[in-house]
Amino acid sequence: MFKKSLSHKVMLTVLSAALLAAFGLGKSEAAFNTDIVGQTAVTSFSAMLDALEFPPAADDEMGAWVLSDPDGNAAFWWRKSADDMQTYDTFVCFDAEPFINAGLDISKLPAEMKGMLDDRGKVMVGKKLSKGELKYDGEITPLSSFEQIVKLDRESIGYHAALDHYGITVADGSLFEWAKDMSKNDKDIVFVVDPKILTDAGVDPAKVEGWTYAKVPLEDARGRKFEAEKFLRPFDLK
Repeated sequence: MFKKSLSHKVMLTVLSAALLAAFGLGKSEAAFNTDIVGQTAVTSFSAMLDALEFPPAADDEMGAWVLSDPDGNAAFWWRKSADDMQTYDTFVCFDAEPFINAGLDISKLPAEMKGMLDDRGKVMVGKKLSKGELKYDGEITPLSSFEQIVKLDRESIGYHAALDHYGITVADGSLFEWAKDMSKNDKDIVFVVDPKILTDAGVDPAKVEGWTYAKVPLEDARGRKFEAEKFLRPFDLK
């Protein structure tokens, strides 16, 4: 059964943006085969999928896989194929209601963030793949689609040693993260959302229910440390 790893009122003291800790930039097949971070991101993602109480759902309308949190309030989406007609190829989607209750003025959100508000009541933050198309040798599964994304958009995959987490950056400052080894970690999955767009649209972070708002230590590409505020939803899958 799922268990929340932390009360949403408990502030996390350490969580890093995975993109800023990424190692390796190769995107070819040969580069991927020698990319330890990329490879282990895939194997640990596979283990995380196996630990889910409910497997990722296939959303045929969106052409994507959907990994929902235990409460069903946030989800990580990744596409089965890259489609120029779609706004995003990877994104985090979450209920708008807690943010509306905390002052969110939807009219002030960027247009691309409103795509799911009308029919699903969701806000989404995401990105397109850096290049290429998803190509499969065999069955299209949640894992094989993720593996294709790692190969095509390697810069979005990173590792954070302090929490032993891998993650995929879906937008500037927003990520979906998972533990490298769930048996040694009480934060098996974490939804990370950069608050700036939301606070610029009127959200009072102190009034958002169901998310932890915290300053977290980050590192830039040169190893320089700094802190930034994030909205966080961590969960323990075991």
